[in-house]
Amino acid sequence: MTFLIVALACVTLGLGLWVRGHNLQHHAQKANSYRRRYIQLIAHIELAVIKLNSLANLVPHVTHAKTLDDYESCLRLMESLLSALNRLPNFGFDVQHLGEASPMVQRLEDKIEETYKRFKSNIEERPFLSHFLKNWQQETTPPATGCYFCSRPFMRAYFKKTTIKVDGISVKVYGCHICLAELKSRRKIKVLYFIENGQPVHWSLVDGYRPIEQYWDLNRRRPSYQTQEAEWLQEPGRGDETGKD
Repeated sequence: MTFLIVALACVTLGLGLWVRGHNLQHHAQKANSYRRRYIQLIAHIELAVIKLNSLANLVPHVTHAKTLDDYESCLRLMESLLSALNRLPNFGFDVQHLGEASPMVQRLEDKIEETYKRFKSNIEERPFLSHFLKNWQQETTPPATGCYFCSRPFMRAYFKKTTIKVDGISVKVYGCHICLAELKSRRKIKVLYFIENGQPVHWSLVDGYRPIEQYWDLNRRRPSYQTQEAEWLQEPGRGDETGKD
């Protein structure tokens, strides 16, 4: 009888531990999914902030009142978006909590593009101001779409440009702080490729792959990581600054 009680207790304990382990794994997956979507949201907002700041440099040269009203609308949208963002936890489990902010980001991006087109139309009426439009393009175009190694979407605060040697060839690349730290310590790193027509192709050469949209769901595109050995030719952050060529 005692043996049966002990056996039953062991089975109950084992089942309890299995259920707990299953729940922990499930929560970890949900937390990871939430964090990926949250960072994706931040990447979009960062780019929108850069574009809005660049639009501010064009404001003194715009004469159409309606166009300036559009710019004010962009600022109000950004203010509402940031308020919504402040209500979101940095870490969570339910991606539906991000549902309020995501469509706001899309509306803001569309509004900024629409406003820039109107700014551009107004400024082009005076050709001597065309250099301001060129500055806009330079300021709002990221120097890279993503990390050379893993394709993580470009964010100025977390990326550096550095020079490495791969297969005897010196290249300047932008890398995220995670990959650069790994490469610095191990002198080798996994690089993201996709299988195209049976052959591995570096992610930057794959048509239709946009890191800012698709990095968060890589498994849907059959990723293939290859380990490459690389030699440091220049320490990141010394002489090569983020965003500068």
